[in-house]
Amino acid sequence: MKQLQKTCLFTFTLLGLVFGEQGLAETVTAVPTPPPVITIPKIPSTIPVVETQISTTQALSTEKSVPDTTLAVVESALPEPTVAQTEPAKTAVTESTSAVVPTSISPESAQKEQQLKDEDEDEAGSLEEQSVISEDEDNDPKPTTVDMRVVLSQKEKLENILKEYESLADKSGRPPQWTCINHSFRLKDQDPVLVTAKKQLHLLGFFAASKKGADLKFTSTFSKKLEAAVKQFQKRHFLEPDGIIGRKTCIALNMTPEERIKKIKLNLERWRELESSLQGKYVLVNIPTYKLYAMEDRKIDLTQPVIVGMKSRETPIFTSNMNSVVLNPAWGVPVSIFIKDKLRKVLQDPKYLSKSGFTVTDQDGDTVTDSSVDWSHVSLHHFPYTVRQLPGKNNALGAIKFNLDNKEAIYLHGTPQKNLFHKVARPFSSGCVRLESPQKLATWALKGTQYDNPQKLQEKINAGDTSAILLKKPIPVYFTYITVWVDGKEQVLFSDDPYNLDKKDYARFNL
Repeated sequence: MKQLQKTCLFTFTLLGLVFGEQGLAETVTAVPTPPPVITIPKIPSTIPVVETQISTTQALSTEKSVPDTTLAVVESALPEPTVAQTEPAKTAVTESTSAVVPTSISPESAQKEQQLKDEDEDEAGSLEEQSVISEDEDNDPKPTTVDMRVVLSQKEKLENILKEYESLADKSGRPPQWTCINHSFRLKDQDPVLVTAKKQLHLLGFFAASKKGADLKFTSTFSKKLEAAVKQFQKRHFLEPDGIIGRKTCIALNMTPEERIKKIKLNLERWRELESSLQGKYVLVNIPTYKLYAMEDRKIDLTQPVIVGMKSRETPIFTSNMNSVVLNPAWGVPVSIFIKDKLRKVLQDPKYLSKSGFTVTDQDGDTVTDSSVDWSHVSLHHFPYTVRQLPGKNNALGAIKFNLDNKEAIYLHGTPQKNLFHKVARPFSSGCVRLESPQKLATWALKGTQYDNPQKLQEKINAGDTSAILLKKPIPVYFTYITVWVDGKEQVLFSDDPYNLDKKDYARFNL
């Protein structure tokens, strides 16, 4: 009898090792180990896989969520898209590699907690073993660090990235796909599509899976490991890193290697058009990645986040010259912006303009009180007034404005709305480009003058007078539209196409 008990115990132990925590009724079909992760130059030889013998894992560090504060900005702000929270009737899954996944989930919270804990143990993947971005790596490099003095060789870097994705496309076959609907998945959720999402993240090197023999194991639970992987993926695709799989994250996950290859080729063509012009000292504003680069001798002197024009008021793609820096500027409000953004506020509060530092003059140049004007009779075609906002802490241009030569009245300037820089995607302006740190760009542009000292520049600003400082030599400013970028940490960033220009340029370059 004891021998029989030992035999039975051995048999159940063996079955447990074969089928894992899912039980005998559930199996996970083997998926081929994908090729190397796409990141240069530190490309691992294999996608991270953790053997089941590992019994302990290092907890992933979770980052603080980005505040989702929508402000009443001075010019205008796009409404944030809302995600429907209703439960989908059925989620369609289409993928080349088949998998049998659980179709029924126990509603008991204790069981869900245990499943979540078990999955975190089984789907091993410490930060050292996963090719993901750490929170520190995502921070913008500071001007004093060595990272800031790297040569901007985006074309060469993208050429290397292209080779990696071509290799990935050759080896991976048809990648898994799933239908993107107006539903979001988050920590502790359970759904068969999460198996597909994990396979997609694994293919791109963001998610480590446990391994049994030649098979990779993916479960249908939204684990903490998956949440951390989703956050890293979102950072690389200019999505809010909330760790929630919504429609935008689903669309980015469904981008195939072939689609990424096409996008890389498009941006290589854009760089080839630019490279001959990028010489000496210049400023490059890349709209889709919301970043500004101050360059000299093909080296980055300064970089900072920016806010660009919303889709309905695009920042144009053009080249201009910066000729002067204006301290404590006044803002002459364009009639179109007043009608679209200010008129509603004025009608609601007759004293809105005076309280916000605006002055109003009539056609004769005489100052009038805002409450004395019948604002219900003004329009784009009938506006016999000039509205200006005086310098001050609430001025829409901030403390510094950079004048550019162009007919569209596009320029660079500061902003009092600093909270908008917390967002990943920043298309909020009426066309001009708002800077997070205009003082830093000003001291760089005014190099060789008495105001290239940050302290002296700030003293001049604190004096309160409006003054324009001419540059010794105009500095070219290039407004570009590069939707695939390699950052200072050699990480590939795929941005959204905020103005839908990729499709137009695919046709222009016959891609």
